[in-house]
Amino acid sequence: MPEIVDFFTGKKMPDTDMERLRQRVGRFLVEKKGYNKSDIERDVIFEVFVNEKKIVIPIDYIVCLDNKRVILIKCFPTALITREKITLACARLLNNNYIIPLTVITDGFATEVLDTYSGKVIAEDLDKIPTKDELYKMMPKLRFEPIPEQRKEKEKKILAAFDVWKCPISCKECSLSS
Repeated sequence: MPEIVDFFTGKKMPDTDMERLRQRVGRFLVEKKGYNKSDIERDVIFEVFVNEKKIVIPIDYIVCLDNKRVILIKCFPTALITREKITLACARLLNNNYIIPLTVITDGFATEVLDTYSGKVIAEDLDKIPTKDELYKMMPKLRFEPIPEQRKEKEKKILAAFDVWKCPISCKECSLSS
């Protein structure tokens, strides 16, 4: 299988459509949006138990500033609209102490930047992901509040529903792959 070099680590990776998408987005965050590689958590594995079943979801990137997770980014090679609910659920549940305030879903071209609390789309373009400087200016206005217990259970049910539905693209080792 052909390989590509990972932008963050320099290691060789299998050359897949999904990996090329992830590399494009990661490079964009650093080269165009001004983030340092150290500002970005990569390949975070989110595990949650729903009805005694473990659900595993890989998160492509999490942008961190001031020791806070601020933007969760999930790359999908297909239909973003069908991925909103599951990606928002991840951003709402991933941290124990607070909801990650911004969520980004992208196929590398079409992109949605969402307010994680409301689920509303606040921008629709890869270029609309905040730069590091813009995000610093936004920080005092962003909420870093815990998810209410009732809402936590609702979000877990969303993850369980998507686990049954299964992702048609086997892009990573996760419970959402077919």
